[in-house]
Amino acid sequence: MKYKLIIIIFFISFFSYSQTIEWRSDHKLQKNDFQGKIPDNNTIDHAGTAFNIGYEIVSNSIWTGRMKIRTYAVFDKSKSWLNESFYSDNLLNHEQKHFDIAQAFAYKLQNLINKEIKNSKDFSSKFSNLSKLVGDECLSFQEKYDAETTHGTIPEIQKEYDKIIEQMLKENNKN
Repeated sequence: MKYKLIIIIFFISFFSYSQTIEWRSDHKLQKNDFQGKIPDNNTIDHAGTAFNIGYEIVSNSIWTGRMKIRTYAVFDKSKSWLNESFYSDNLLNHEQKHFDIAQAFAYKLQNLINKEIKNSKDFSSKFSNLSKLVGDECLSFQEKYDAETTHGTIPEIQKEYDKIIEQMLKENNKN
């Protein structure tokens, strides 16, 4: 029974992990990564990217109290969707940029953590506020990005944002 439980836990962990993609500079989203259901609310959008900014406590010294935290963006395959009728490389690029924006803000959160959080006491008192601040900023930028590019349908503005987002990734990646 013990071995069956371990195998079941392994498969559950593997399944939930396989439903997400952690952002990497050498990996671009593919059409088949969008496995979610298209919303029933007659959306005018052609795709939706579900992302999150995650973190893990890499180390927490019991002797010094020092903490090391790592942040990263995660793409959720099961909640991200794409309307096949509107698929194009430009649409996929636009959705990739949503994921890239999330990583730029994950880097920004990482920089704030590295500056503000040195131990578990700092973590308890500051992390929630820092993550909310950066999360709100990220969502605001995502909305601005969609509004100004009209969801990626204005190629000239999309190209400008491609450059802006690339610069954000470079500037915020100070690790």
